[in-house]
Amino acid sequence: MKLCVSITEKNLEDALVVARNILSKSPDLIEIRFDLMDSLPQRLDVFKEITIPKIATLRSAHHGGKFKGTDDEKLKFMIKAARSGFELLDIESDSNLMAKLGDAVGNAKIICSTHDFNGTPDASSIIELLVRNAARSDIAKVAFQVNSIRDLSSIVDGAEGFKETGNEFVIIGMGELGALTRILASKLGCAFTYVAVEPGKEAAPGQLDIDTMKFLGDDPVITGITGFPLSHTISPLLHNAVFRALKIPGRYLTFPAKEDELEDLINLVIDLGIRGFNVTIPHKENIIPYVDKMDSSALQTGAVNTVLNKDGTLVGYNTDLYGVEITFKKNGVEPFGKEVLIIGAGGAARACCAYLLDKGAKVYVVNRTRERAEALVKDFRKEIELLDMAEIEQRKFDVIINCTPLGMKGFPDTMLVDTKIFSQGQFVFDTIYNPPKTKFLEIAERRGAIISSGLGMLVAQAEKAFEIWTGVTPPHEIMMAAAQEALT
Repeated sequence: MKLCVSITEKNLEDALVVARNILSKSPDLIEIRFDLMDSLPQRLDVFKEITIPKIATLRSAHHGGKFKGTDDEKLKFMIKAARSGFELLDIESDSNLMAKLGDAVGNAKIICSTHDFNGTPDASSIIELLVRNAARSDIAKVAFQVNSIRDLSSIVDGAEGFKETGNEFVIIGMGELGALTRILASKLGCAFTYVAVEPGKEAAPGQLDIDTMKFLGDDPVITGITGFPLSHTISPLLHNAVFRALKIPGRYLTFPAKEDELEDLINLVIDLGIRGFNVTIPHKENIIPYVDKMDSSALQTGAVNTVLNKDGTLVGYNTDLYGVEITFKKNGVEPFGKEVLIIGAGGAARACCAYLLDKGAKVYVVNRTRERAEALVKDFRKEIELLDMAEIEQRKFDVIINCTPLGMKGFPDTMLVDTKIFSQGQFVFDTIYNPPKTKFLEIAERRGAIISSGLGMLVAQAEKAFEIWTGVTPPHEIMMAAAQEALT
């Protein structure tokens, strides 16, 4: 994959220093963002000493840049850049400069670029834009703000369609979700992709730095997490810390998807060779129809929280089951014969039920939506007693587990059950890890219960997922340290 470093300094002298220094990192091209300078430099021939291809960019304000001059000023500047040794000139697609440049730029190539900072059109519209830009230049470039998985899917489909023309192009998804298009630019067929000099020097939202991109290389291990929303998740910090520590060229990304976007996500995973992904609320059951095989852990729980892409075959696992087991063991709680109340009936509740029933506990379930709880009980075909909210106050439980998202960052901070159910000596476990101590746990602790957040479960399930994707067992201390730092 060819890398073009965008240089964003505010004056000519600093830009030249950065350009000289960046050569030690062996980029394929550099871009000088002249529009970000305090004033346009008079001399450009000083860049002739930079022997790799150079792009002169003078981005107008309505295309995300800071140049506010006239077309005539831009025309003169671009001609000067071409005559000063710049091999490529970036011109906006709605500019009338294309027709005026003509032979004045000599052998310099034109990049015809379109930017949309609001959203992404459908794939056919993307192809039309690329075709139009290619007809007017040497390299067609389009960049779109990615607001959803569907937007990302449109970019990938658009790139795949335009690739057939054989024309050189660059396609970029901007923003956090668009990072995938930068990391996997070569798979999309891009002539090159833009990178920053270093973190904090990004020329566009979502741009990665050259060291990171060099580390990832052409065939990185891409993993991630899907669910909706994902504002609470710290999983990227855990997995990326391990990728770095073990020097595995990989990246863990977020793929926030609504239920009607899961098919788009699955297509992206297969088309781009994404190694796998975690699944969180509310898709641990929704994802099941999209996997080709179910591991025994997923069959046991009836929920999937980890998907492995094995050469195009998607295998569903449930590493939450392992996370629940580790939580009980680390807290010294033996489930056999215990009376356990599980609050909730989603994926986390299924993992808890599977573990506890296997260990001989007596399990009770309460849920806001009775129909969903009834489905859980039916699926397990074992002795699970379904309770109404009013019933639980008359019962005594040895263990209480919250498997709902209530209290999680990004969700309502409310209690689904009356605090009277907590008592001295109980083991109270909240599968939520962010925040580290929910209101649910605070009240249980005040009433004398032994408490545990979902942090241990999170780290344990993450370790197992990492091993499934890479075949490498990650160091526990690295993941735990990353998790604790994220929550401080």
